[in-house]
Amino acid sequence: MMNDKMIELPDHGRLIVVTDLHGNFDDYNYYLNLWDESDPDFHIVFCGDLIHGLDESTDGSVEILDDAIAKSGQYSNFHTLLGNHEWAHITNNEIYKNNQPLLMGFKNIISYSKGLVEPSLTNYIRFFKTMPYFARTANGLFISHSGPSDKVKSIEGFEYVLEDNYSSPILYDFLWNRYNKVTDYTREDVARFLDIVGSKVMIVGHCPVESYKVFGKQIIMSSSFETKVKTYLDIDLSMEIEDVTDVQKQLKFVI
Repeated sequence: MMNDKMIELPDHGRLIVVTDLHGNFDDYNYYLNLWDESDPDFHIVFCGDLIHGLDESTDGSVEILDDAIAKSGQYSNFHTLLGNHEWAHITNNEIYKNNQPLLMGFKNIISYSKGLVEPSLTNYIRFFKTMPYFARTANGLFISHSGPSDKVKSIEGFEYVLEDNYSSPILYDFLWNRYNKVTDYTREDVARFLDIVGSKVMIVGHCPVESYKVFGKQIIMSSSFETKVKTYLDIDLSMEIEDVTDVQKQLKFVI
């Protein structure tokens, strides 16, 4: 499946997966230091939501984005997936956390850092539009910000979401859905989706959990804020994966 919204990773090399940094520049650099950019077979995937810290005085969103834009242009083994917070800027949908408007706050951060908000904001949104939605490995991992969508009934239905349509309700599900909610997705939805796309285990962020949570054939990780133990995945891409426990054993922890 060749599409610029889907990263297809090979059956060799190494992969680090990190979720939801939300402007934590220290954590961003910590994970980068685990990665070897000079090795083209060593991949790192950030699962969206690079931006929007809760405290504007310590928000490193701009610093993360400036570095991520540079690395994306330089290294083919550096990957940033779309999250719902980046999507909100593309679609100009204001979102809130603790009653704080995050799009407006991001503009304030740009103003503090750069002076004029434009053209930096335009450049960042242009970068958000280049972000793939998903990554998939040859040994059976499917990586996205959240989801899946129970609207996907076939591989043709899944391929529909790979278009540049930011108003797609299926894409919305893959960015916003949370586990174990009546209106979102179940363990059965995860298993059915993995069968459709030919993968064995799904890795996501988005949902605040303490360190990580196994939900059927899905692992939900918290790599930065809102957890005492930060969790990321470090896996050999040539490793055979039979089930979620094989992937669970490859999780690493930062205390």
